[in-house]
Amino acid sequence: MGIYNVHAGHCPQGQGASGAVGFLQESVEDRKVKDRVIAALKNAGHTVYDCTDDTNCTANQNLQRIVTKCNAHSVDLDVSIHLNAGGGTGVEVWCYDSKTADIAAKIAGNVSNALGIRNRGVKYSQGLYVLRNTKSPALLVECCFVDSQNDADKWDTDKCGDAIASAIIGKSIQGADFKPQPAPNAPKPSKPSGNPIIRDGQVHARNFAVPGLKSDGIPGPETNKAKIKVLQQSMNLDYRAGLSVDGIWGSRSEAALKGHTVRRGETQYMVTALEILLMLNGYNPNGLENPGTFGSRLEAAVRQFQKDRGLSVDGIAGYNTFKAVSYTHLTLPTKA
Repeated sequence: MGIYNVHAGHCPQGQGASGAVGFLQESVEDRKVKDRVIAALKNAGHTVYDCTDDTNCTANQNLQRIVTKCNAHSVDLDVSIHLNAGGGTGVEVWCYDSKTADIAAKIAGNVSNALGIRNRGVKYSQGLYVLRNTKSPALLVECCFVDSQNDADKWDTDKCGDAIASAIIGKSIQGADFKPQPAPNAPKPSKPSGNPIIRDGQVHARNFAVPGLKSDGIPGPETNKAKIKVLQQSMNLDYRAGLSVDGIWGSRSEAALKGHTVRRGETQYMVTALEILLMLNGYNPNGLENPGTFGSRLEAAVRQFQKDRGLSVDGIAGYNTFKAVSYTHLTLPTKA
């Protein structure tokens, strides 16, 4: 019999760095799927450890706590359950390398068939924190897109969980007699105000790095400080910069940023930060992913921002572009 770690990504809904929100709420639904996967595997006689972190904390703290729990056990596979966002549709599974590619392909196929949604296949990244830092082989399942009406209409946590578990052990199973715990009631949203793009950015910033940030659509002092926190958080996740996420731009933040760029085709948390920062400046990046993939629509938003700020217009987010988008009171040379 196998031994597995399974966890749901992000903090609980409405607490700290909770997940993406659209027609579905990631931090609610991924926990239902996680519970179903664990129940199904245990019913089949396997040993399973739940490594979910349910504390109210930042994204960086959440990831570190999950990895610490995972690395406390020697297992056959670490399974990270997420829901996607950013304007797409379907299921995809992320691997660190080819070691987990076969099972990842089976999971993607099973979930696609069970839910009747697009199979986006297997993808690779060595920048995803959990995949990079767990000791055992690991994969990350993006079960569907929370902002896709099509995916939401076809969403079924039991079918999804059983499909994942079946792929893991190689035979059809069901989480018999398992009843997921009812999801906690999400807090009622406040009445929308201010700039809607900035308001969305504030929501994403709160989930990513700035718990408690008000989502009022108004670019005040706290939002300006949040911009720096978002950038600091992303550099910690991608580059292990070890920065205090305090919203203060000092010499260590300056040194961490120098030499780093993100451009079309790359997938990392700095892309997520760029998407959030553009929103906080009132620019629409046309979706957000965590970690983000730099696509053509994001590039168009970067180019427009660079043009408006008098920077070199190349669609690449380098030192000056990141400084301009995250730190309001700067005088910069005209080079991206």
